[in-house]
This record gives sequence, structure tokens and C-alpha cells, in this order.
Amino acid sequence: MSPPHEEIICRTTPWYKKRRLIMVAMLLGFSAYFFYDWKIGYPKQRAEYLAYWPTYQEKGLNQKDDKAWRALARENGWPANPKEKDWDYKIKEQFIWGLGTGAIGLAFLIAYLRYQGRVLRCDADSLTTPDGRRIPFASVTKIDKRKWDNKALAYLWWQDQNTSRKAVIDDLIFDGAGKVLDRLLAHFHGELIDLERPSEPPDQPPPAEETQDTQPPSA
Repeated sequence: MSPPHEEIICRTTPWYKKRRLIMVAMLLGFSAYFFYDWKIGYPKQRAEYLAYWPTYQEKGLNQKDDKAWRALARENGWPANPKEKDWDYKIKEQFIWGLGTGAIGLAFLIAYLRYQGRVLRCDADSLTTPDGRRIPFASVTKIDKRKWDNKALAYLWWQDQNTSRKAVIDDLIFDGAGKVLDRLLAHFHGELIDLERPSEPPDQPPPAEETQDTQPPSA
């Protein structure tokens, strides 16, 4: 544990940075792929579809001349059993998916950039959240650390001029946030919510060794 009067400064973890950047790259990559299909890929496929679909309708569907259609399809590299497709809808769908994944990717990027310069601080009698809100230890009324062991998340409630507010201590995003939680708990006298842990059975004394009768047998 850090000395009680030493300031603790928790910066964003490398794990958080890598995870966010991977998510941003994936989402923006998907968005670019959808926009490519919207602008180039699907219009090209639609043009190819319109080149053979009327012929297939005439020979394969209306005249039911399957052999003639198959021969023509082999000659031109067309599919032998084409399916009717609503290309206008499919092209519009790519545009919508491109917008959606792009918007989410940009939101992740903005969140990443927002947290880049932010830190979680803690002094002798208070902590300061990444958005700059100072929380005196004495104002904290409840702490929930049920997710701490698995997700490194703890929630706290504190009083701000008769208004109950909630804050988060996240050790996966801010390196060393566990030290902040430890210092807070050392000054905390309110309601603590934690997982019930099975109590360890008391140590049992070792079994007494059996003593053998060393007296010689009587004659």
C-alpha cells in the first residue's frame, strides 16, 4: 500500500489503449468495406446480374429451355441457377451498415482520445475522478466491490450537497486504481457490498499418535 500522504496518479493502461485501438480499426475497417460495396462492389455485381437475368427469364423461366440456358451460361461465365435479387435494397443496406459501423468506430475513437490525457488521482483524504470531480472520502456512503475480483470494477456512492452521486473505480482502464480503492477503504465507514466468501474451516489438530505398549509380555 502507498504511504498515506503520497499522491496516487493512475494513467490509462496499455491494455485499454490496445483494446480501444483494435476496436476502432475493426469498426472503421468494416465501415470502409461496406462503403466500397455500396459504391463499387455491389453496383458492379448488379450490372453483371442485369446482363444475364433478362436472358434467364426468357429462356430458363418463360421458355423452360434449361439446356439452352445452361449452354449460354457456360459460354458467358454466368451462374447456372441464378436467384432473383433486389439489388437496390442490397446497395442501400451496405450504405446503412457503412454509416452505422463508421459512427460506432468514431465514437470509440473519441472515447479513446478523451481518456488519453485523463488520470485518476488520490490524495490523503479524497479522490479525483478522470473528469475532474473531487470526492472526499468522508462523503462516500456506499461501496460495491462485487465485480472487483473478476472485472476490476468498484462502484461508489457519495453525497454532493444532499445529492447522491455515483462514480466508478476501474483498474482495467486506470493503472493502479486498486491503490485508490485500498486507500478509500482504509477511511471508509459506510455500507460495503462484497461477494460472500466461504469461511475457511478452523485448523484441526493433528491426530494423536497411537502409543504402543512397550512392557514385555508376562511369562
